[in-house]
Amino acid sequence: MDIGNITLLLVWGALVGLVFSSIGAAGGILASFGLITVIGVTDPNSVKPMAQMLAIATALVFIPGYFRRKAWILPIGLMLSAGGIVGALVGSTISKYYLTDMSTFKPLFGVLAFLVAIQIGWKLYKENKEGRPVICFSKEGVKNITVTEKAISFEYAGQSYQCNPWSPWLAGFAIAVIASIFGVGGGFLLVPYLASILGMPMFIIPATAALAVFISSSISVANYLRMGSEIDYPILITLIIGGIIGAKLGPKLNQIMKESWLQASLASIVAAIGTKYLLT
Repeated sequence: MDIGNITLLLVWGALVGLVFSSIGAAGGILASFGLITVIGVTDPNSVKPMAQMLAIATALVFIPGYFRRKAWILPIGLMLSAGGIVGALVGSTISKYYLTDMSTFKPLFGVLAFLVAIQIGWKLYKENKEGRPVICFSKEGVKNITVTEKAISFEYAGQSYQCNPWSPWLAGFAIAVIASIFGVGGGFLLVPYLASILGMPMFIIPATAALAVFISSSISVANYLRMGSEIDYPILITLIIGGIIGAKLGPKLNQIMKESWLQASLASIVAAIGTKYLLT
């Protein structure tokens, strides 16, 4: 690779790491988009595990920072991960054998991305219209986490939250199936689930979602490699180096941006990628 290609890979990896670590989503989508459109990888069964490996590497970098400031919900992350292990095996196996052509992969990927962007945008519109209370960043982090047979409960910024303990398992399974089929981390579905269905504030979502992405994506990648998918390691390693740089900056961005801005940024990025793949 010449210096121009190396620079492009580093910059794109940094963008993936920055977005994923600040929002908790779109890392896999951006990685796949970059591998296909920017870099020119033509085999979908190479793109899928490479995009997931980049998401795994960046998650390892930024999760500890959220842990130190108590900005994640470990029980929810573990339940999402438990469901994700099963879903990742199912999804990657289906995709390896039935989604092998780029001409089929790209439009389906575009439809999925565009639908997610619409869902996030609709949620923001409803919250703005209904006047949902603004949740501010809390230096105290998450407090009073309790887990029972009936609910996972916690407090953040003076407000109480709870969910059925089996809901994250089912969501983790379904999201991992879809994410592994398309070779993405699944954060672009996990974040809307955590924000819209469970009502969690964006400040504690990235690491909660990233834990599930890390575990389910690891299972998915292992299964792709077992089934013979090929990896371009020079490209992947360069992207990961850039991703690590971006992942160091993302948590700081998460602290200073408003919750609605984080969600709007995610919707804009996903909508742009979905639109491109639907129109080309």
